[in-house]
Amino acid sequence: MEAKILIVDDEIGITDSLTRYFRLMGYNVDSSNDPQEALNLVLKENYMIVISDIMMPGMSGIELLKKIKKYNGMIQVIMMTGVVTIENVLSCLGAGANECMLKPLDNLEKIKCAVDEAIAKLTRWEELIKTMIKRKA
Repeated sequence: MEAKILIVDDEIGITDSLTRYFRLMGYNVDSSNDPQEALNLVLKENYMIVISDIMMPGMSGIELLKKIKKYNGMIQVIMMTGVVTIENVLSCLGAGANECMLKPLDNLEKIKCAVDEAIAKLTRWEELIKTMIKRKA
């Protein structure tokens, strides 16, 4: 399953770094530094995974997460934050995030593992749906 990923962070250096990293790993990646623009991309494109910062101007990452999940609950969302609070982490998990990663992202392998786990989850759902369709036919 080829994953299409959207990376959202108001810090250009982070989106650029993560975009380069995941493209080198063979993923199809887009990025945005504006959460509203990111939401518009989600509504137009077929992203499987969104990696988003929590603290952004205009719309928080948690608000973006909730809107993404309302639009399509199957989109897997991985959150990132440099502002570590229990409230942030619990809000992310309660809104349906797969995981909350802490900044700085010193070890990109951890975020790649979170992406791989999200892809595996989607693959299992896809296989279940295909099996159910075959049984109906």
